[in-house]
Amino acid sequence: MEAPAIVELGPHLKPCVVRHEGLGLSWTVLAVLEDWTTTRYHDAVGNPAPTKRFRVRVTGPLPGRPSQAGEFTMIIRRYGDRPGWWASPEPAGGPG
Repeated sequence: MEAPAIVELGPHLKPCVVRHEGLGLSWTVLAVLEDWTTTRYHDAVGNPAPTKRFRVRVTGPLPGRPSQAGEFTMIIRRYGDRPGWWASPEPAGGPG
């Protein structure tokens, strides 16, 4: 499930830390696997379409098992119709 996130950007504006806004959970980004920005950014502003997307490998609390730490792939998005970042674990089976 997608949730509001706080994303710390490092060099070259790549995510380095992701925090769950409501639960206070935190993940360290190990690798950026995908970095996508819509070519029609200005058309997407004000619409529910994604404007920016990162697919990242993270380490920290596991989805559904926050008392256990491990690695997994997370999707981080910005949308044209809402502020901030939104994050979710990548669905089983890979990119969707």
